[in-house]
Amino acid sequence: LTKDTLPEGADICTFGALYSQSGSGATTVIAGQTYTLHTGSYKTTQKGIDNLQKSNRIKIVGRTPRYIRYYSDFPYQSIDNMWDLQMSEQNKSYVVQTSTKVIERCLLMTTDPGDLVLDPTCGSGTTAYVAEEWGRRWITIDTSRVALSLARTRLMEGKYPYYLLTDSPAGVMKEAELTNDLNHAVNAETSGNIKKGFVCKRVPHIMLKSIANNPEIDDIHAKWQAQLEPLRAEINKLADENWEEWEIPRPESTLSPAADEPTKCKETIGKWWELRRERQEAIDDAIARHSESEILYDQPFENSKRLRVTGPFTVESLSPHRVLSSNEGINDSLSKSESSSFQTMIIENLKKAGVQNTKKGERLKFDWIEPHAGEWIYAEAEYTENDGPKHAAISIGPEHGTVSPQQIKEAAKEAV
Repeated sequence: LTKDTLPEGADICTFGALYSQSGSGATTVIAGQTYTLHTGSYKTTQKGIDNLQKSNRIKIVGRTPRYIRYYSDFPYQSIDNMWDLQMSEQNKSYVVQTSTKVIERCLLMTTDPGDLVLDPTCGSGTTAYVAEEWGRRWITIDTSRVALSLARTRLMEGKYPYYLLTDSPAGVMKEAELTNDLNHAVNAETSGNIKKGFVCKRVPHIMLKSIANNPEIDDIHAKWQAQLEPLRAEINKLADENWEEWEIPRPESTLSPAADEPTKCKETIGKWWELRRERQEAIDDAIARHSESEILYDQPFENSKRLRVTGPFTVESLSPHRVLSSNEGINDSLSKSESSSFQTMIIENLKKAGVQNTKKGERLKFDWIEPHAGEWIYAEAEYTENDGPKHAAISIGPEHGTVSPQQIKEAAKEAV
C-alpha cells in the first residue's frame, strides 16, 4: 500500500479478516453501505464493529469489510530460530571468537540476572564479558595463559551500561511510572538484589480485541461528535451538499461550483479535519492504554548518568607442578604429608623455571634460592638485572585458594 491509499495519519498496514459472532448472514452498515458478514474466524461482535468504525479501523476490500492492522500496532516480533548474527563481530582476538550478540542471545534466553554462567573454553573471555554486562555471575576456564591474560585485560577495560534494578529506589519509581501505581513506589522497600531483575521497556501490543472491547471509545467519540456535527452541518450548508462524515473532502479538494462562499467553506472543512485528527489521536491513545503490553527483556532502562565497570573477580590456577599417577586417588593427593611439602615443591620449580612475566620473553631467572624459616617468607633468593644483583623474598600462597591481602601485608613487613 502507498500512503495515498491509507487513512489520514496512518502508517503501513495490512487488512485482517472481519467476521461477526452473529453467524453467517449477519449484516452491518459501514459508511452508509450494508454488508453481509460470513462465518469464519468469528473475530468480533456488532459492538466491536461499531468501535472499529469509530476508530477508523475498517477498510472495504471489494465487497468485504476488513479491519486495519498498522505496523506501529506492534512493530516487534518474537525471536525465532534464525541465528544470523554470528559474523557481526569485527574486532576479534581469535578467528574462531564468537560474536557478543550470539552469546548475549544465549544468556538472555536461558538465564536471569544473578544466575551463574560457566564457560569451560574461555578464549578471549566473550562469555564472561557478556555475562558481566547483563548482571550474571560467571566462571570461565582455559588452559592457556595467553587466553586468560586476554580475558583479564578485556574485563578490566570493560565499560557497561548501568541498568535500573527492579529492587532499587530508582527502579521502583520507574515501575510505578510504567504501571501508574504510585502507591506501590511509596511503600516499597529495596535492598539492591540483582536477582529481582531489571526494569525493562514495555510496548503496547494492539490487537483487534484492544479496539473492539475498548471501554473509552464510545465516550471519546461522543465528546468530539458534539463539536464535529455542527461543523458538518455548516459545511453542508456552505457547499450545498448533504455529506456524511465519511464523505467530507480534504481541505485541498476542489469544491462544487454551486458552493456558497468557497473560501469560508474550505476554512470550515479545515477546522473539521483538524478536530477529526484530534479525535483520532484521543482514540488511538485510549486503544494503546487498554491494550496488552509486552516486556522487552533485551531492552532494560539505563541510567545515563552512571557507568558500570567489571566487579571484583579473581584469577586462580591449579598447581602445574604435580602430576597424579593413574593409581593415585584424590584423597591421597590432598593428604597432609603432601600438603606440607607444597612449599618445597614450589621452591624447586622456581629454581628450574623462574617466573614467567605476562610479556613474552620476560622471565625472571634466579641465581640462587635458599629456604627461609620465616612465618610468611619461605625462601630468599637473588637475581641479576642490568644494574647488578637484586635480593628477593619469596612468599607462597595456599595450595588451594587465593593469596589474601593479609598475607601480602605481613610478607612485605617480614621481607623488610
